[in-house]
This record gives sequence, C-alpha cells and structure tokens, in this order.
Amino acid sequence: MRPAKIASFLQDHLIAVSSFLLIFLVTLFLYSETRNKAAERTSKLFELRANQAANDIKLRLNDYIQVLIGAKAMFVASDTVERKAWRKYYETLNLEANYPGIQGLGYTHFVRPAEMESHLKQIRAEGFKDYKITPEGERPIYSAIVYLEPFTDRNLRAFGYDMFSEPIRQSAMRIARDTKQPALSGKVRLVQETGYDLQSGFLIYLPVYQDNADPESIKERQRLIKGFVYSPFRAKDFVEAVLGNDYDDIDIELYDGADMTEESLLYSTDSVMHLNNKSRELSKTNTITVANHTWRIHSTAKPAFAQTSDAGLPYFILLGGSIISFLMFFIIWSLSSTRRSNRLKQTITDNATAALFIMDANGYCTFMNPAAEEMTGFTFEEISSKPLHHMIHHTRPDGSPFPIDECPIDRALPTNNDMRAYEDMFIRKDGTFFDVTVAARPIIESGVPTYTIIEVRDITEEKRAQQTIIESEARFRTMADNAPVMIRITDADRQVTYVNKQWTDFTGITFEDVVRHGWEHTLHPDDREMFEEMYAKALANKAAFRTEYRLLRRDGEYRSVVGTNTPRFGGHGEFLGHICSIIDITEIKEADRRVKQNAELLQKLFLEVPAVVGLVRAPDYQYVLANPPYRKLYGNRPLVGKTIYEAHTEAEGVSFFNQLHEVFATGKPYVGVEVPVIIEIDGLRKDETSYFNTVYQPLLDSRGQVEAVLIFAIEVTELVAARTKLVSANEELSEKNDELLRINSDLDNFVYTASHDLKSPIANMEGLITLLRDIVQGKLDAEDEQLLDRVSQSIDKLKGTIADLTEITKVQKELQSKVEPLKFEQVLKDVLSDISGMLKETDAKLEVNFDVDAILYARKNLRSIIYNLVSNAIKYRSPHRQPVVKVNTYREKGYVVMEIADNGLGIRKEHLHKLFSMFRRLHKHVEGTGIGLYIVKRIIENNGGRITVSSEYNVGTTFKVYFKEVPVAAEV
Repeated sequence: MRPAKIASFLQDHLIAVSSFLLIFLVTLFLYSETRNKAAERTSKLFELRANQAANDIKLRLNDYIQVLIGAKAMFVASDTVERKAWRKYYETLNLEANYPGIQGLGYTHFVRPAEMESHLKQIRAEGFKDYKITPEGERPIYSAIVYLEPFTDRNLRAFGYDMFSEPIRQSAMRIARDTKQPALSGKVRLVQETGYDLQSGFLIYLPVYQDNADPESIKERQRLIKGFVYSPFRAKDFVEAVLGNDYDDIDIELYDGADMTEESLLYSTDSVMHLNNKSRELSKTNTITVANHTWRIHSTAKPAFAQTSDAGLPYFILLGGSIISFLMFFIIWSLSSTRRSNRLKQTITDNATAALFIMDANGYCTFMNPAAEEMTGFTFEEISSKPLHHMIHHTRPDGSPFPIDECPIDRALPTNNDMRAYEDMFIRKDGTFFDVTVAARPIIESGVPTYTIIEVRDITEEKRAQQTIIESEARFRTMADNAPVMIRITDADRQVTYVNKQWTDFTGITFEDVVRHGWEHTLHPDDREMFEEMYAKALANKAAFRTEYRLLRRDGEYRSVVGTNTPRFGGHGEFLGHICSIIDITEIKEADRRVKQNAELLQKLFLEVPAVVGLVRAPDYQYVLANPPYRKLYGNRPLVGKTIYEAHTEAEGVSFFNQLHEVFATGKPYVGVEVPVIIEIDGLRKDETSYFNTVYQPLLDSRGQVEAVLIFAIEVTELVAARTKLVSANEELSEKNDELLRINSDLDNFVYTASHDLKSPIANMEGLITLLRDIVQGKLDAEDEQLLDRVSQSIDKLKGTIADLTEITKVQKELQSKVEPLKFEQVLKDVLSDISGMLKETDAKLEVNFDVDAILYARKNLRSIIYNLVSNAIKYRSPHRQPVVKVNTYREKGYVVMEIADNGLGIRKEHLHKLFSMFRRLHKHVEGTGIGLYIVKRIIENNGGRITVSSEYNVGTTFKVYFKEVPVAAEV
C-alpha cells in the first residue's frame, strides 16, 4: 500500500484508528504493569524458596553436629567407650528416621607408631582377625576407623581406614583438632563407594582429647589429640533427604568452597549445570558457613516455577484488550464506510467526508446530505425554512445568543475566505449541543461567490477519547505522585521524561531542571562508575536491571537507595527507555547493620562476659546453655544436656535448687546478694566458701508460662573478704583518730599555756631593758646603743610571735562560736574605720557590690576574714598606680561567694602554693608576721568553706571565699 493511500485511509478513518490506538495503548500499559507485578511476586517467591533451601541445609548440618557433640559426650563421660555402647547409642538415636541423609556415625582413633602393635591386638581380640590399618605404609601417625554404625554394607569397607593419610580429610581433621570445634571436610570420594550410584561425599569431624582434657593452646591440642567423632555423608543422599519433595520447582547445585566450578560441584538436581544458563531468568547464590567450611548453593527456577495462578493474567489482559481494540476499530470503520457510501450515492464530491451543507448568499441551506440530517436531526424542509445559522448555530453553549454577523461560517462567503478545521459547537433539533469541526469554502460562479459548501464532522467521540486520554494521564500522574516510591522515566537516549513528586521532594530538583541538566550529578561519586556500567549494559540489551547506590537528598545527605529499572516498549516492540522505581533503604540497611552488630555483641557478651551465665529449661530442669566461666567454675565438667541434678551434687544444690524451683513455679525473678555457694571438684569440696550476687530471671512464652530460667551470677568472694578486712581496718583507724584528737588537743593546750606563761617573762625582760636604758643613758657608746636596740627588737618579735600563737589557739578553740545574721556592708564599714589612716595615706579606691547582702556567721571570724584580705590588698599595692580594691558577693552552687580583687603587686605562680603557710611572707618590704592568711584559711575551713586565690604578677590578685550557704531567717 502506497504512502498516499495509507494517509488517505488514516484521514478517512481517523476516529477508528484513534480509538484503536487509545484502547490498545491502555491495554499495553495494563499488560506491562500486571506482567511486572507478576514477575516481581515470582522473583520474591523464588528468592524466599532459595533462602529456605539454603537454610534447611545449614540447619540439618547443625543437627548432625549436635549428634556428634552427643557422641563426643560419651567419651567425655567415660574413659572407655566400648563397641556395644557405641552401637546402642546409634540405635537409640534412630538416625535413619530422625536424621535421614547421614551415612553413619563413627569414631576414628589416633595411633602412634609405637602403639600400632597393641592397637592391632586389641581390635583383633574383639573378633576381627583380619583387621588392619589401610592404606599400609610407614607414617608419623595413623588414624583408624574403629567404630562406624551401622556396621553393615558400605560401611564395612571403611573399617580400619586411615583418613589422616588423605590430604582433604587430613586438612579438616587438623582444623577440628587445632580449634576444638567441628570441622567439615572438602569434597571427597568416600571409601564406602562401591562404583554403583557413585556420589561425591564429605565428612564432619569433632575432636576428642586424652583424659577429657580441654587444652587451651594449639600445641597442647596437637599433643593431647585422642581421635575424632565423625560422620560421612554421600552428597546426593544428604541433600535429597534434607530437601525431599519440597523443592521440585527449583534446581539446586551445591558447590564445595567459594569457587563454583565443575570440579567443586558436590550435588546437582539434574545432570545439567545451570550456573551460567542464560535461559533461566531466576537464580540466586547463597553462601553458608558451617563447621569452619564454606559451601555455595546456586538455585535456579525451573520453567514451571513461574506458572502460578496469576501468571497468565497479563496475557489475558493483552488478548482481551487487543480484541476490544480491533472490535472498536471495525465498528467505527463500518460506520465511516456507511457514511462514505451515502455520499457517493448522492454524488457528493470527494471533499464531503462528513455532514455537508450548501448555503446560499442569504444564509439559507440549499442542500444537506443524509449525514447532515442524521447529525442535526432536521429534515431538509425544516432546516431550509430559516437561515442555517438560526437553525444550528444560534446560541452559545453558555446560553447566550450568537449574533449572525459574528458567525465565522456565515461570514466565509461575503469575505471569500476558506475555513479549515474550525472547532465549534452546533445545536441539534432536540436542543443538545455537540462538538464539531467545520470546513467552509465559497463556490465561485462567474467570478462571484454565490454559495458556501460547508463540511461538518461530529468530533464528540474524539473529544471524549481525548478527554479520556487526559484523564488517564492525570490518573497516572496522581497515582505516581502518591506512590510510596520515587519514580523516574527515561527514554532510549537516557533523557528524563518524567519524575514524580516523591522524586522532586527527595532531591529538591524540579522537573524542568532534571530535563535540562539531567540527574546523574545526584549520584555519589564513588557509585557513578558502577551505575554507568550497569546502565550502559541494560541499554545495550534493552533489559531490566536493579542496583543499589547512594543518592543526594535535598539536605545534602547521601542516602542509600535501591532502584529497579524496567524497560518500556512501544506498540510495535520498539524500545522506549526505562521506568525506574526508587526506594530509600537507608534505615533498612542501618537496621540490618544494627541487628548483625547486636547479634555479634550478644554472642561476644555471652562468651566473654566476666560473669557466670547459664540457661535451664522447663520442665526437665536441663541445662541448654552454659558459658565458659560457668563451666570453669565447676571444674569444666559437662553441664549442657544434663539436668541440674545430674550436673551438681547434693551439697552444691543446697544453695540454689529450692530457689530455682520457686522461680519456675511463681514466674517471679530472684535476686540474691552475696549468696554462699558450695562447689565440689571430683567429689572434694573447695576449702573456702564462694560468694555470688545472683539473678534468676524467668523467660516466659507467649502464654505467660515459664519456659526457661536465665542464671546470671558474679562472684564477690574477694569483695566479701575485703569488706571484712575493711571493717577491721576502720575500727583500728577510729582508735588512731581518737588518739590523734587527744594529742592535738594536748598540743593546743600546750601552745596556749606556753604562750600565756611566756608573757610575764617577756614583760619583765622588756621592763629590765627599759630600766637599763634609763640607768646607762648617756654613758654608752653608739655600738652599745645599737646592741640594746637589737635586744629590744628581738623582744618585740618574740612578743609578736607569742601573740600570733595565742591567736591561732583561739581560732581552734572558737570552732563553736555563736553565729548571728550579719550584713557584709556593716562588717566592711567596721573594718574600714580601723584602716582609715591607711586608706587616706594610699588614696585607695574601694568598689563594692553585694548581690548577697547578709550571711549567718560568727562576727569576730567574718571581721577577721574581711580585715586581713582588704588590708593586705592595700598593703601590697603597686607603687605605679592608684590602688583599687573590688569587693563583691554572689551565689554559686550552694555557696555564698565573697570575691576581693586588687590591682596590686600580684604573686608569681610558682609561689602561690606557699601563700597560706604559717609564718610565710612573699613580700618583705611590708611589716607583717605571716600568719594572717593562715588564720583566715583555718577560720573558713573550720566553718565548712574554702578559699581560692588567682594572681598575675604585677597585675593583681583575686581571693574567693566560699561560705556554706545557710538561710538567714532573722532580720539583720
């Protein structure tokens, strides 16, 4: 079909084609959305199934390890385990029914070359005359499988086999020996294989040490190794027993180690490796680590996996929508063809594709085709009775009149103008309005416009379809803007064509800026290369991709997000770009990190907490957990798996059996402080009783019933002993203190008595010197006069020293001086009156600010404090500036603070510590005794306060006195 014919067809059947495209595009959209949702559900279901399969395998391996731990307990509980007891233990477990997939349960014994002969005799004496260790040959050490149950069929081939001679098995045995933990071997071929139904195998080892030792160092573990409790497994039997028929819809491949190669393949559901199978859309690789060994589990979905109940819904939608689209097209096309046939019958020109009217120069209709009659509802006789405008165009949609001289259709003839695709609204006979497009062209006869041919098309359906599209787009935008995810749509050239409100709110970038500048600059710089690589690959393959990256939020913070990018295709399969849904997963990742961190912390706490921690379950009172300090407390005896009655003697149980029963019965926790605990090791009681602070915390199930009790205890034996010693030391210290108080009182009395008794001799000496001066006056030379002056000075100094000692003793004896409410201002005025002469002589300036005006204190003591500090501030003034003394009071943290600051000489920092010492003077040019500040400090501290000083040399000094704040109840 030529382009011109195609264009003509489309023009003739525009409504039919438009209707078809509209419905078909809506169908494609619904199909795409439904298909994506179905695929997403399928993907999540598959991931869950794959994780379950990996978890089932890991749990079953841990179950087998528990079986081996139980078997090891036989060796720990008894020095010798006989073959009969081993068989009985195996039969009691009923492994074939309870733990299918295990090949057997065995014990391999380490034999040194010197022990070889005795070992062979021992086993042969049990009835195995042909027993020997294989493979033969000289080796530094041998390991022989001596027990293996069931001891039939394939397992008979392994009897006496030296697994330590084979490198892969030896590696696992060394790991188990050196770590004291279970160890899983790499991929091996079991000696049980007979050549029929050949399978890969692996083994799990658990070490047993001599004399039930628990060696701490690796060297000790290597020296004391006795053998291994182990179990061999055939990989296929194991996996099929674990998974059963629960995973028939997925293929599972089990690889030994971190590398997934054909050589490391342990098991595959079928004979085909699906690791690199591109036809399998759903695949997942899980990594599990059990017993110091890593396995990779690769799961792929079988084709039948996606055939869920709603998998066919997208195709039903596509098929139904396509059928409706074609039906609508053929209906409209049929109507259009009928109209065209009518026009041909009436010999209307090819331009008349719709309703046709011919209007004369007076505006009357002279012709109308059947389509026009059908469109307007008028017959030709009715419509030709008045001007055409007055019949179908006389009123506007709002009800207002439409004058004929304003009608562009009526004016086409007088103005000789063609009119094309003019949209308007006509009126039917029944008064209803309908949308039309009008084309009017004048007909010229003899050079004069005489008629106007008018072509009218009813576009009501087109308008409705257009409105439907607008509403559909509006619904899409509303849905996208209210979706709980960010949405970004890009075309095949990576240009952004749409972002929803959540995206603009998150990034703070408007839609216009995204279109103009792109969005890649919001990616974290470290993630751009990875994202670009994935995006380029997805564009090249027109494929979906999902990736995590960091996106810049409007507040400047990079947030972790996951973006799911789905390809978009047009109606003809052309690639249109991607639609990306983005979810902020920062909190999810942080929560995962915290969960892992908390899990690691709890595990570390349980194992390393310096306390005794155990867990006893109901109803059999059996230990299910016991941390290393708990086991060490009881001589590393086995506790887990035993009841408290089996694990402890009667003497030990006295301290906690009854209390534990009460917690189980009442469900209330028990807290014990310094509980005496009796401990017996190998039947012998420890010499000293141990003391513990204990907590028995019940753990309740969903019904409120006690299902276990957590035992937490901290040993306080040393604390109890230390407290006993401390009580004794305190009693001794109290006696010493009383003795010191008596001595101090005696010293004070001595100083007071001595200073009092010395006053009379000093006064006599002073009188004698005066009398001597009078007697020898005028008879002595200058040197003798100078000598008498020195004697007088010495007597004066001695008087001053005795007065100071008297003052010190008074301070000590006046600790209980009567306090009274005092005003700082009144006491300061009293002090200033005493030093008024000094103030005038020095021209000192005093600045006072009493925020706290009163205090309860002994008047004499407060006056002495203020006198010493203010007088010192003036005494030790600087000769280069006017002395300024600032006195302030205020409150600070339960104290009333008096601050006295000056601008005097100051004190060097290295001398500040000497300031309050007795008889210590830092400036010699001023008279003084050096006990003033000592007395001040003693007064203040005796009354529960303190004094501090800060000073800068040649700048000034500040003293702060902290008085204990006591409410001043009485008026001052």
